[in-house]
Amino acid sequence: MASIMTNTSAMTALQTLRRVTDDLATTQDRISTGLKVNNAKDNAAYWSIATTMRADVAGFKAVKESLELGSGTTNTASVASKNIVENLQTLKARVIAGQTNGVDKSLIQNDIDQLVKLVKGAAADASFNGDNLLRITYSNDGTAKDQNVDILASLSRSAGTVDPSYISFQRQDMQVTSIVGKATIEQQVDSTNDLKASVGIAIGAPDTTFIDGQNLGLGNLTLNVTNEAGTKTAVTVDLSGIDYTTDLATTQGLIETAVNTALTAAGGDFQVAFNGDKLEFTDQDLNTDGNFTAKVDSLWVGSKESDAFGGLADLTQIDVTSNATKSLEVINGLLDKAIGKAAVIGSIENRVSVQNDFVSKLTDSMNKGIGSLVDADMNEESSRLQALQVQQQLATQALSIANQGPQNILSLFR
Repeated sequence: MASIMTNTSAMTALQTLRRVTDDLATTQDRISTGLKVNNAKDNAAYWSIATTMRADVAGFKAVKESLELGSGTTNTASVASKNIVENLQTLKARVIAGQTNGVDKSLIQNDIDQLVKLVKGAAADASFNGDNLLRITYSNDGTAKDQNVDILASLSRSAGTVDPSYISFQRQDMQVTSIVGKATIEQQVDSTNDLKASVGIAIGAPDTTFIDGQNLGLGNLTLNVTNEAGTKTAVTVDLSGIDYTTDLATTQGLIETAVNTALTAAGGDFQVAFNGDKLEFTDQDLNTDGNFTAKVDSLWVGSKESDAFGGLADLTQIDVTSNATKSLEVINGLLDKAIGKAAVIGSIENRVSVQNDFVSKLTDSMNKGIGSLVDADMNEESSRLQALQVQQQLATQALSIANQGPQNILSLFR
């Protein structure tokens, strides 16, 4: 039926043109954005997944930045700790050389002092962005307040929550700080001098290094005492329980009492007393005839890591001029200690590096997965664009022909 009121052919052609035009607009949008799913109306499920995953990728970028910062910090600490170990190896060789009689021990000691300064400098300078893994600070009660370190390492999402995970480890204190100085020991066994030895213990004034009630951080004081009969006795005094009490004089008195009690129990001829910041060992049974009286050797004051003592605090007591044997014993332990601390830093450096590489690969994999969901296939879209352009032209021509239908009816009335 021919009708001038309803042009069915034109309506069909118009619908086709509209559909082709919409498809063409969609294809052009995909080509311009590079995405086949650009918003929720394109594909709600894929859009939701991709949007969530993009948020995860952004989170992992922050994780990678944290790992990069951690890598710089651990690398710096690792270089410094390696340098410290190398200097301690050299220092050990100097201490061994100082065991030999007939060498100029003062020259050797000068080398040792310079090496100690290098170690101290390396530990102090191992800072990256203000963070030093070789330095620990302590609270007034003597406990470490920043020993633990957490480096953001990953994120895991489940049940609508995101949980961070960390590379957790402890700082390795390699500072060379100490309130204890080198011991001075009388080497002449036939001396009539009553002062046989002394060691500096600089506790300081109240509220400087210590506050009332704070532990001093001392360990065992050890020495050998030889009496007039030639009997040598090893003496160990545990000073670990001594706290800063009331004032300097009272605190020094606690140390004096502990040491004197141990010396008396050992049957020695010595007693101690502070003279300023020096704890002095004096012979109480002085023989004035110039013959053998008594002697002290291997005097050492141990410590534990605290405000007053760094992890390598014992380096300050190394002295081959008057305490060569004990210095050799201690340097072996210090080298082992430094190697252990450097090994911890090295393992953390490696772990951070491996995790950083993993996060980088994981981020690439996530981006690839997102792309497979929402990225447009440009080869396919290019072919579709050409096809739709042809369809649009044909649909336009079809509509034009259909619109001419009512005009053809006029010829029936001529």
